[in-house]
Amino acid sequence: MKETTNTGLIDIILDGGVLADEAMYHLLHHRLNHQLKQRFEVYEHQLLDDFEDVVDDFFFYLRDGKEGDDQRTYQSLQGIEKRGSFESWMLNTFRNYLSVRAAKEGPITHKELPTESIADIDANDSMFTDEQKLSFASDLLAYAHQKLSLRDGFIFLRAMLTMLNKQKALPNEAMAKALGMTDVSYRVTVHRMKCNLAQYRSELLRGEHFQLDEKHQQMARRIYDDFLHLYPTLLGYYSQTIDQLPCADAIKQLRQNHYLTTGNMMHEAAPSYSTTITITAFWNKLNRFLIV
Repeated sequence: MKETTNTGLIDIILDGGVLADEAMYHLLHHRLNHQLKQRFEVYEHQLLDDFEDVVDDFFFYLRDGKEGDDQRTYQSLQGIEKRGSFESWMLNTFRNYLSVRAAKEGPITHKELPTESIADIDANDSMFTDEQKLSFASDLLAYAHQKLSLRDGFIFLRAMLTMLNKQKALPNEAMAKALGMTDVSYRVTVHRMKCNLAQYRSELLRGEHFQLDEKHQQMARRIYDDFLHLYPTLLGYYSQTIDQLPCADAIKQLRQNHYLTTGNMMHEAAPSYSTTITITAFWNKLNRFLIV
């Protein structure tokens, strides 16, 4: 991939084969990264997300289409008449993407604005009490864990722990390798997971009720009844899931190697650890996480 020209990369992308995502990811994060960064800096103070997160979102914007519904992968690239003008087309498209995104999010002054001001959700948060938000969150986390496959459920729990304590997270690239995935396939999995969670959240806010099995009814009750210990609760499910994965040894070795190198165990918390986040702040973080 490193020796491929830009024209060669677009040929791979338009071919739609198994290397298409890898080629696009390489193009955005390596070949055009500096130029994209220059355009991002113009809008930086109008956007909530950091540069790398915005580039990731742009990757999915190109891959799945503006609407993301039953469109051909990388359909927008079909309109490029000359392969030699691809770089200019990409940079102009990114600038337009940033402009639209900045207009939608509006001016911001702090990276931790309440989610209500930016999240496109189905109801106004002011309609709900903290008790209702906690009930929504408890059912959402339990239902997602029930619906997802074992591997995706692990990635989901890891994402929740990382959201609560990003400083304790291993790089996605390292975890993807331990799971036997490419970095791109890991990111695609996270993206699809967010889309599913956003759909589940919308169903909850519309008044629908999830059919939880007994195991996940217990999970929802545990989260609801002991919210102050949400982090160690999720950590417990996370550890249990590792033991069930075929690649459990690789993940445990990855965590052990990090511990031996740094003296810190990923995502571990002391027995007395309690979340200092409020219910509303957690609900806002969760909504922010689900913006795709």
